[in-house]
Amino acid sequence: MISLKVRDVYRSGMYSLVVNKDMPVVDVIKGMIENPIYRGIFVVDEKNQLMGVITQRDLIVWAKLMSGILPAKDVEDISKVMRLSLSKTAGGLVRQETKNAAVELDDSINDALDKMISLEVMGVPVVDKRGKVIGDSKYSKF
Repeated sequence: MISLKVRDVYRSGMYSLVVNKDMPVVDVIKGMIENPIYRGIFVVDEKNQLMGVITQRDLIVWAKLMSGILPAKDVEDISKVMRLSLSKTAGGLVRQETKNAAVELDDSINDALDKMISLEVMGVPVVDKRGKVIGDSKYSKF
Protein backbone atom coordinates (compact mmCIF):
# COMPACT_ATOMS: atom_id res chain seq x y z
CA MET A 1 0.00 0.00 0.00
CA ILE A 2 1.34 3.41 -0.98
CA SER A 3 1.16 6.07 1.69
CA LEU A 4 1.30 9.68 0.61
CA LYS A 5 3.55 12.00 2.55
CA VAL A 6 3.03 15.65 3.33
CA ARG A 7 5.83 16.43 0.84
CA ASP A 8 3.76 14.81 -1.96
CA VAL A 9 1.09 17.51 -1.70
CA TYR A 10 3.07 20.33 -0.12
CA ARG A 11 3.57 23.50 -2.10
CA SER A 12 5.80 26.24 -0.83
CA GLY A 13 4.08 29.34 0.33
CA MET A 14 2.19 30.22 3.42
CA TYR A 15 -1.50 30.78 3.93
CA SER A 16 -1.16 31.19 7.65
CA LEU A 17 0.14 34.04 9.74
CA VAL A 18 3.30 33.30 11.73
CA VAL A 19 3.63 35.55 14.77
CA ASN A 20 5.97 35.93 17.70
CA LYS A 21 4.59 34.90 21.09
CA ASP A 22 4.98 38.48 22.36
CA MET A 23 2.87 40.08 19.62
CA PRO A 24 -0.17 41.86 21.09
CA VAL A 25 -3.44 40.10 20.32
CA VAL A 26 -4.78 43.29 18.73
CA ASP A 27 -1.90 43.19 16.21
CA VAL A 28 -2.61 39.52 15.47
CA ILE A 29 -6.21 40.45 14.67
CA LYS A 30 -5.00 43.32 12.45
CA GLY A 31 -2.73 40.89 10.61
CA MET A 32 -5.64 38.57 9.91
CA ILE A 33 -7.82 41.46 8.70
CA GLU A 34 -5.05 42.78 6.42
CA ASN A 35 -4.46 39.30 4.96
CA PRO A 36 -7.88 37.71 4.43
CA ILE A 37 -6.36 34.71 2.63
CA TYR A 38 -4.75 33.59 5.90
CA ARG A 39 -6.68 30.89 7.71
CA GLY A 40 -4.45 29.97 10.62
CA ILE A 41 -2.10 31.59 13.09
CA PHE A 42 1.09 29.85 14.15
CA VAL A 43 2.82 31.22 17.23
CA VAL A 44 6.60 30.91 17.54
CA ASP A 45 9.07 31.70 20.28
CA GLU A 46 12.22 33.82 20.02
CA LYS A 47 14.04 30.88 18.35
CA ASN A 48 11.26 30.53 15.73
CA GLN A 49 10.15 27.26 17.32
CA LEU A 50 6.44 26.51 17.17
CA MET A 51 4.60 27.17 20.43
CA GLY A 52 1.16 26.33 19.07
CA VAL A 53 -1.79 27.43 17.00
CA ILE A 54 -4.46 30.10 17.42
CA THR A 55 -7.70 29.60 15.54
CA GLN A 56 -9.91 32.29 14.10
CA ARG A 57 -12.54 31.11 16.57
CA ASP A 58 -10.14 31.77 19.47
CA LEU A 59 -9.70 35.35 18.22
CA ILE A 60 -13.43 35.90 17.83
CA VAL A 61 -14.19 34.60 21.32
CA TRP A 62 -11.34 36.74 22.74
CA ALA A 63 -12.68 39.87 21.00
CA LYS A 64 -16.21 39.17 22.22
CA LEU A 65 -15.03 38.62 25.80
CA MET A 66 -12.92 41.79 25.75
CA SER A 67 -15.77 43.88 24.36
CA GLY A 68 -18.40 42.42 26.69
CA ILE A 69 -20.48 41.07 23.80
CA LEU A 70 -19.97 37.53 25.07
CA PRO A 71 -20.47 37.18 28.82
CA ALA A 72 -17.98 34.80 30.41
CA LYS A 73 -20.87 32.65 31.64
CA ASP A 74 -21.68 31.79 27.99
CA VAL A 75 -18.29 30.15 27.40
CA GLU A 76 -18.51 26.43 28.12
CA ASP A 77 -15.10 26.02 29.75
CA ILE A 78 -14.02 28.24 32.65
CA SER A 79 -10.32 27.55 31.97
CA LYS A 80 -10.86 28.82 28.42
CA VAL A 81 -12.49 31.98 29.78
CA MET A 82 -9.52 32.56 32.09
CA ARG A 83 -6.93 31.90 29.37
CA LEU A 84 -8.65 34.14 26.86
CA SER A 85 -9.61 36.97 29.17
CA LEU A 86 -6.13 37.25 30.69
CA SER A 87 -4.31 37.06 27.34
CA LYS A 88 -2.69 40.18 26.00
CA THR A 89 -0.23 38.48 23.63
CA ALA A 90 -0.36 35.74 21.01
CA GLY A 91 1.48 33.36 23.32
CA GLY A 92 -1.29 33.65 25.87
CA LEU A 93 -3.94 32.62 23.34
CA VAL A 94 -2.20 29.40 22.34
CA ARG A 95 -4.13 26.30 23.32
CA GLN A 96 -1.63 23.95 24.97
CA GLU A 97 -2.93 20.95 23.05
CA THR A 98 -1.77 22.60 19.81
CA LYS A 99 1.88 22.63 20.87
CA ASN A 100 2.42 19.41 18.94
CA ALA A 101 0.33 20.40 15.92
CA ALA A 102 3.23 20.52 13.48
CA VAL A 103 4.06 17.97 10.82
CA GLU A 104 7.24 17.43 8.86
CA LEU A 105 7.50 16.83 5.12
CA ASP A 106 8.09 13.09 5.63
CA ASP A 107 5.02 12.60 7.84
CA SER A 108 2.05 10.86 6.29
CA ILE A 109 -0.99 12.76 5.12
CA ASN A 110 -3.03 10.60 7.49
CA ASP A 111 -0.98 11.91 10.42
CA ALA A 112 -1.59 15.50 9.29
CA LEU A 113 -5.33 14.89 8.91
CA ASP A 114 -5.52 13.19 12.30
CA LYS A 115 -3.93 16.25 13.92
CA MET A 116 -6.31 18.61 12.14
CA ILE A 117 -9.32 16.60 13.27
CA SER A 118 -8.21 16.05 16.86
CA LEU A 119 -7.18 19.69 17.33
CA GLU A 120 -10.16 21.08 15.39
CA VAL A 121 -7.98 23.23 13.13
CA MET A 122 -8.18 23.87 9.39
CA GLY A 123 -4.47 23.35 8.88
CA VAL A 124 -1.25 22.47 10.62
CA PRO A 125 2.21 24.02 10.42
CA VAL A 126 4.88 22.25 8.42
CA VAL A 127 8.26 22.44 10.13
CA ASP A 128 11.78 21.54 9.11
CA LYS A 129 14.00 19.16 11.09
CA ARG A 130 14.96 22.02 13.46
CA GLY A 131 11.31 22.76 14.22
CA LYS A 132 11.19 26.04 12.26
CA VAL A 133 7.88 26.74 10.51
CA ILE A 134 8.43 26.54 6.74
CA GLY A 135 4.81 26.46 5.59
CA ASP A 136 1.40 25.06 6.27
CA SER A 137 -0.68 22.11 5.25
CA LYS A 138 -4.43 22.53 4.87
CA TYR A 139 -7.07 19.86 4.57
CA SER A 140 -8.08 21.44 1.25
CA LYS A 141 -4.64 20.56 -0.19
CA PHE A 142 -5.38 16.88 0.27
